[in-house]
This record gives sequence, structure tokens and C-alpha cells, in this order.
Amino acid sequence: MPNLTLWNEANTLWLIFAVYFASQYRPVQVKRERGIPFFSLERMSVLLAALLIFFPRTHVGFLATQLLAGRPFAIAGFCITVLGLAFAAWARNVLGHNWSGRVIVQSNHQLITVGPYAYVRHPLYTGLLTAMAGTVLISGQLGAGLGYVFAIAFFNYKAKREECILESEFGAGYANYRSHTGALLPRIAHI
Repeated sequence: MPNLTLWNEANTLWLIFAVYFASQYRPVQVKRERGIPFFSLERMSVLLAALLIFFPRTHVGFLATQLLAGRPFAIAGFCITVLGLAFAAWARNVLGHNWSGRVIVQSNHQLITVGPYAYVRHPLYTGLLTAMAGTVLISGQLGAGLGYVFAIAFFNYKAKREECILESEFGAGYANYRSHTGALLPRIAHI
């Protein structure tokens, strides 16, 4: 079982982040969309990730195996969660009206290349994956670690769909941006 105090505090931060995200919602005019079937690997990945990372009571049998235990892991996990959520909030704020939960191009869509987007093409996903990694450390259970693998799969699927639609919209401008930035991690400069 995770360190309950830090687990509850991390979940409170996730809830605050979710409220912030919900408060930023606004309807958008879709110019082009790249949807997915209702039953897809991408949707199954995000569902399994959420269940396994955020609901440790779903860990039965071998999933409940405690891999990491102790307050130092929980404290490190909490700090990583805070940093990841802060980075994701920064990315969401910089993205502004260009954000949508779906993979779309909006009317008057702009290619954002400033702030965290100057270093990675999907900093919102980077922040969320970082925060999830911290939450997994707090939990310390095998089930949460497995959920993290599903989260990585989800964000990789979605990032690839986004890149296809953005490249078709912005052409050479996006290809150039893509050549200078990493997808989820900053690209290391060539020396």
C-alpha cells in the first residue's frame, strides 16, 4: 500500500490540475480531425493506465506486489509529481486556445514553438508522464508500474496522430520544427 499521506496529497494535486484543465475548456471550430475508433488500442491503453496508476485497489494478485517501499521513494515520487504537473500546466497555458482533447486542427490554428514547445513537441504529455511516474513511485506497486507502460503507449499513439495532422496542416514549417525538437524529451544538441 502506498504512503497514504503523500498518496492523498498527490491525488489532491491531480484533482486541482484536473479542475484547472476543465476550467480552460472552450468549444472549438474543427477544420480537420483525425479520430480513432471507439474501441482502439489507444483508448484501451488510457483506460488501463488510469485504473492501474490511480486506483491501487484494482491491484489484485501479482499486481499488488510492492516493488518500491519506504518514505524516500514516496517523497521523491511526490516531488516528481509536483514538477510534472507544473510542467504540464505551463505547457497547457502556453498552448492556449490551440488546445483540444481531440486530435484536430482548428480554424485559425497556430503552430506553437515557444516556451516548453521550443524544446519538445508534446510537453503536455511529457509533464503528464513525469507526474504519473512520480505517482507510480509513491504507489510502489507492480500494478502502477504496468499502468505507466500503458500510459506511455497511449501518449505515443496520440502524439503520432497529432504529428500527422500537424504536418499535413503546416507542411515544411512543421517538418522544420520537428527536426529541431524531440517528441517527449528534448533533443540533445550535436557537438
